[in-house]
Amino acid sequence: MNKVNLLELDSADMVDVIHYFFDEDMRYASYESALMHSKLREQIYGSLYEKHYKYPIKDSAGSSASSADDGVKPYVPPTEFNPESSNPFGSTLDAPIG
Repeated sequence: MNKVNLLELDSADMVDVIHYFFDEDMRYASYESALMHSKLREQIYGSLYEKHYKYPIKDSAGSSASSADDGVKPYVPPTEFNPESSNPFGSTLDAPIG
C-alpha cells in the first residue's frame, strides 16, 4: 500500500480532506460508534501516515482512547459579544479605548 503524505497535497485537496473529517465527525449515532471510529482513525494514522492521531475520543473512564497525552487543549467557549454595550465583551476585556 502506498503511503499518503498530507504535506504534499495541494490546498484544494487538503480542504477536501479537512471537510471530510469535519463531516464525518458529525455523523455518529452513539458514543460507542464515535469511539469505534476514533480507534479506527488511530490505527489508520499509525499504519498509513506513521503518525499518532492527536484527537482521539475519550472513553467513559475519562482517559483518551490512546494512552498518550498529546497536549491537546480543552474547548474554550466563545466570548459573549454585545456590540450595543459600552463594554462589548463583558468582563473578559476592558472597554475600547476612545
